[in-house]
Amino acid sequence: MKRLFLFLCIMILSGCVKQESSYPTIQDKLMAMTGYSADCKLTYISNKGETIYETKQIAAQDGRYRIETKKPEEYKDNVILYDGKMVWQYNPNLKENKISVNPPDKAARREIILFSFIENYVKSKDVGVETANLDESLCTVLEAKITGNNKLLSTEKLWVDNESQNPLKLVIYDTDNKERIVAEFSNFVYNCNLEDKTFLMDK
Repeated sequence: MKRLFLFLCIMILSGCVKQESSYPTIQDKLMAMTGYSADCKLTYISNKGETIYETKQIAAQDGRYRIETKKPEEYKDNVILYDGKMVWQYNPNLKENKISVNPPDKAARREIILFSFIENYVKSKDVGVETANLDESLCTVLEAKITGNNKLLSTEKLWVDNESQNPLKLVIYDTDNKERIVAEFSNFVYNCNLEDKTFLMDK
């Protein structure tokens, strides 16, 4: 009986290890991602200083995304979503015309979506990979060149936790290698269940 119990324990543990290592590399897991949701602290850096937003970010592999602002208070409950064709914005602070529709899509906003990083990473000829510590996590850092000729959005780096293989931080640099946008991810849900209504304005 003890041998049977030990055998079953080994089989269960083996199954768990196999499941956790189903993505041999961080790059493999990123390439297999079909969607995600995460809390995201966004810091925009200009010559005048920093502007910080606390947001929730939901995105799908086909390019659709939803960004909900939590802080600062004057932007609370703002929603920006891209449904694959147009960008919709809901601003509850307006008395009229709370919902607006715009053509696609500002580069500075599009580049904070992780699928944009993945696309740029695949296209980059000279990609960098290194190891670094971020807070208490040992991370792999992936580097990519951003397509286009925007001087403020030139290159980017993604810090991915080696243990969970989840993204922790994305930094976008200008042509002088100065940080311009910092996105810090938490409560990351990989391949979450995304419904079409997530990317429809329901206000």
